[in-house]
Amino acid sequence: MDLTQTLIIAAVAVALVTFFILRQTRDYSKQLEQLDPKKKKPRQFGMYTLDQVAQHNKRDDAWIIVQHKETKEYRVYDITDYVDEHPGGESILRNIGGDATEGFHGPQHPITTYVLVEEYCIGKLADGEVPTSEAR
Repeated sequence: MDLTQTLIIAAVAVALVTFFILRQTRDYSKQLEQLDPKKKKPRQFGMYTLDQVAQHNKRDDAWIIVQHKETKEYRVYDITDYVDEHPGGESILRNIGGDATEGFHGPQHPITTYVLVEEYCIGKLADGEVPTSEAR
């Protein structure tokens, strides 16, 4: 191998290493940005009616209701900030403004989903409020 070939191989290696380092740095910066508490809207825990939840039925203002598996209470989640990150894509929008219990507890969600979603909990349904699919 002559000097020219060695220099070309070295230049390509340096370029690849630089590319991967810059990509990792960019990805790390995005993760840090997501964790920045100043960028997150403060969430207040409250009691909501079905009508109040139903008003938040757009991609940029998305609330859902999910029945907690153990306590059976209906909790309200503001998932607006999570819509673009959802690994299942647009499927998260199917039940915005309403009861998403069935889809949420589906087999596609790993156990970590139950921990992740708590970050988005803003309250629960007011006493006596039950989604229509559960009303009797």
